Order: sequence, then structure tokens, then C-alpha cells
Amino acid sequence: MRKKNWYIYGKKADFQSLADKLNLDPVLIRILRNRDLETEEEMREFLSGEDIPSPLFLPDSIRFINRLERAVDGKEKIRIVGDYDVDGVCATTILYLAISQFTEVGQLSFVIPHRINDGYGINKHIIEEAKKDGVQVLITCDNGISAFSELSYAKEVGIDVLLTDHHDLRVDERGKKIYPEAFSVVNPKREDSKYKNAEICGAMVVYLLMKMLIEKRGRGEEILDELLCFAGIATVCDVMNLQKENRVVVKKTLELLPRTENIGLSALLSLYWKEGERELSSFTLGFQLGPAINASGRLESAMEAISLFLEKDREKAMARAEHLKALNEERKSLTGNAVEEARKLAEAEEGKKVLLLYLPELHESLAGIVAGRIKEEFYRPTFVVTKTEEGKVKGSGRSIPAYPMAESLEKEKELLLRFGGHPMAAGFSLEEKNLPLLREKLEEDCTLSPEDLVEKLWIDTVLPFSYCTEEFTESLRRLEPFGKGNEKPAFAEKEVEIQGLRILGEHRNVVKLNLMDRQGKRMEGIYFTDGESFLSEKGDRKKLNIVYYPRINSYNGEKQVQLVISAHSFV
Repeated sequence: MRKKNWYIYGKKADFQSLADKLNLDPVLIRILRNRDLETEEEMREFLSGEDIPSPLFLPDSIRFINRLERAVDGKEKIRIVGDYDVDGVCATTILYLAISQFTEVGQLSFVIPHRINDGYGINKHIIEEAKKDGVQVLITCDNGISAFSELSYAKEVGIDVLLTDHHDLRVDERGKKIYPEAFSVVNPKREDSKYKNAEICGAMVVYLLMKMLIEKRGRGEEILDELLCFAGIATVCDVMNLQKENRVVVKKTLELLPRTENIGLSALLSLYWKEGERELSSFTLGFQLGPAINASGRLESAMEAISLFLEKDREKAMARAEHLKALNEERKSLTGNAVEEARKLAEAEEGKKVLLLYLPELHESLAGIVAGRIKEEFYRPTFVVTKTEEGKVKGSGRSIPAYPMAESLEKEKELLLRFGGHPMAAGFSLEEKNLPLLREKLEEDCTLSPEDLVEKLWIDTVLPFSYCTEEFTESLRRLEPFGKGNEKPAFAEKEVEIQGLRILGEHRNVVKLNLMDRQGKRMEGIYFTDGESFLSEKGDRKKLNIVYYPRINSYNGEKQVQLVISAHSFV
């Protein structure tokens, strides 16, 4: 099993004083401090839920609403241009459901670029089609902030573009943020934005705008909860920090989702979650609903997912939901086979700091997922490359914190046809013949140290088993929902004695342990890992250090606190 270096947070605070003021266990205060909350006020706001800021703080929000209302009232044709990922699908759905409250039949439409045929974002062909169809207003969501030539063309042909996006703005040679010319540009990352939290997803941007539209027009309030659920799903799936209003929206989504009036969303949820079976959590949003929504854009068209969310017939909605689930199962099967192939290639690259793996037959829409899996397993920056056409290849990469991936590609730009991305994810295309040279140059120019290539595991505190009462375990729920920026707490205990062990599961991937800590307290632990590898590593050893999280396990009407183990090292 891959080595990780364990670190315990050392952030300081008057834990007992804050615990008394907030009526919380000091351990929870420590966790909040570890999430960079410092003051009583910040912690109180986190626990009670901050208000969602006014859309008026978003730049150009009034200009956006005024032009949209003129288009609605003047019966102008309006078209939404979304994106094929979860954020783009949810943003498009929010816009369509809200604006259609006020438009006539045939006045409002939407289009999603095809992942392979069109690529990302608004393009000239979409604008040409809009002009041909008599569209006078285009609304982008989750895209457009880098479409300089495309939006100039839209202006030339007389179409007003209402741009909404959340991606980073380009920077000119003077270091100033720049954006395309459009009728309105709503992006919280603009330098003149008054909206305090720039890290919101595209669906959240349009949710705020549509809330503003509905409240201004004085009708349609009954769909606001429905729209919020799509913003919450996108927030988790686009991996936004679960702090401030992001956490509030996701928390509300988890409360509202079981009763959603959106027939399509209800149908999809029913395939992955049944009330009473288990708690609805951000895991359901990010690892079940999200991949099913994404599968349509990966293997067919994202229009399939939006059609599900606009469906009014329950029987048809269920059929559409089942189709998305089937697509996701196909995607998982294709991904699993590709990961196995990529793993063999990665093992042959032992000693390399950067992995560039060529899987010519892989569906290009799956390359990023495979790269992510290999990156997690080997803890190396990983590019997975597929063949797209004769003599051309395309790569998708996932990175580790110490390796800014887009910057690294910038160094090799002379070899590349196209490239772009972020520190943790990037992509490129190049001529197939240059692939060996790119592999060589990426490795040669990599400055990662041996320490950079060992993953850091951060622990909130050392916690004896005696602390893990039912009351304490229940109190941890006050910190939910967990996700990026509000990670599930991680506790550790040293020199725990194994008093019993069983391997369970069809694939022998569950280890059930009877454990005793140094104070003599006994508890049951569950560890989702390769059982045979665990046994082999254990040998005759009886003690181990563990990282864990307590949960309440209910069985036959009885409750028992169980430790879910996430990491171990034998003593």
C-alpha cells in the first residue's frame, strides 16, 4: 500500500473558551479551527448557516436582468448556451426552468456543445445557427469568459450576448484581468466584483440571477427550491469549497432533494437513494448523481440529461433516468478496463516523476477520469493520451499539489498544438510523432522533490476510543455536509491492538476488526481496503496506528459506534 506521511494540525486557539461560548465539545472547536475558522463569530456563522449574498453584488447583474426582461417582454428569441459537464447541465436547467416561466412557446431554446465534435464553450457555428434561427439574445452559462473572437463575431451579426461564467479571467501583458466584449459579463472573478466569494460554480451564478429575476417579476417563487437543488448538485460536482454560501446551498439541497418536485431529478435520485436506507449526503450528489449526469455528455450528448430534468411525464422521466444510469454503468466498465491497462503502463514507468500514458483506443472523454485514478494510486502527475484522428493525439491530465500542471505544459508549448487548464487539471493536443519527445521533456523539466511525491495525510487530533460515545459521534453531524474545504474530520490513535479480524465481501475488500486502545477501551472497526494485501502486510504483528472517523451503525434496531478506518501503519 502506498506510503503517506501523517501530520497533525497544530493550529492554536483557546479551545475551551470557544467551546463554552458556542456550547460545543472542544474537539469540534479544534476541527473548526483546522478549517481556518478563527473567531467565535466565524464559527457561529458556520454552524448556523450564513445568508446567501444578494445577486446585486455580482457585476453586471442589473444590466443582465434588464436586457433579459426586455427580451422576454418584447418576445425576442432567447437561446441558452451551456456546457456538457454537471455544472453546465445544471446551469442550463436553472436558466431554462426560470426563464420559461415568462416566455411564450418557441421563444426560449438551449444548446449544449458536443464534447468531441464541438469542444468546450460557445463557438462560431453555434452563433451562426442562432442567427439563422432568428435568435436575438444568447445567454452563456459555465462558459464564455475566454471566447473573445466568438463574442466579437456575435456582436458583428447583431446578437446580444449575456455572458455568465465562473472561470478564471485571462490576464493581459500588464497583469490586468480582461474579458470578452458582451452586453453583460456576470462573473464573480471580475476585478470590479463586489461579490465576496469568487469561488462559486456556474450554476450558482445563474441561480442567483434567476432568483433576482423571479423576485423582481413577483411570480415563480414556487420553483426556487427546485433551482437551488441544481445549484447544490453542481457545487459539489464542480468541487467548490464547502464554506460560506456554498455550504449553505449544499446543506439545503440535501434537505430539499428527497421532496423535489422536479420529476426527472426525483427519478434519478430514486435509482441511487431510498429514504430510510441511509443518510443522504454530499457523497450521493458527487459520486452517484453527478457521474450519471456526466455520462450523457461523455458517451452521447448532455442534451439527454437536460431533457430528463425538463420532462413532465413520470414514466418517461424514469426511462430517461434509467438510460443515464445505464450509460454510467457503461462508462464505469470502460473506465475500469482502461485503468487496468493504464496501471500496467504506469508500473513500467517506475522511477518517473511524471506519468504520460498512451491509450490510443480509449474514448477521449474518459481520459481525465483514468488520469485521476492513476494519479490517486501512484501519487504522480498523470497524463492519459488518446488518439483522436490520423497523426493527432489528445491528452488529459490530473495533478498533485506540488505540480502546477498548466504551467508545466506552458514550458512545452512549442511541441503542442493546443493546451490549457489549471494547476490540478490540464489538457493538450499534439502530433502523435511528438509524443515521445513530450514525455522526455516533461520528465526533464520536472522539479518535484522526493518529498513532493509522498502524499500528506492531515489529522485533526489524536482521539482515544473512550471519546467516541454516541453523543459525541452525533455531535459531529453539526459540521456536515463534508467535502472540499470542509473535509470529514480525521482522528488518530496509536498502538491499537488487534484482538480479532475477519475479511468480508464478495471481492474480499472489507476488513472487520475488533480493536483495543492503550487505555483498554474496545471498539469495532471497519476498513474498506484490499483484505489479502492487509493480511499479508500484517503478518504476525498485533498492533497498528490508525486514522479513523466514528459513525453510528444501526443493526436490528440496535445502535453501536463503529470506527471507519481510512489509513493505517503497523507497529
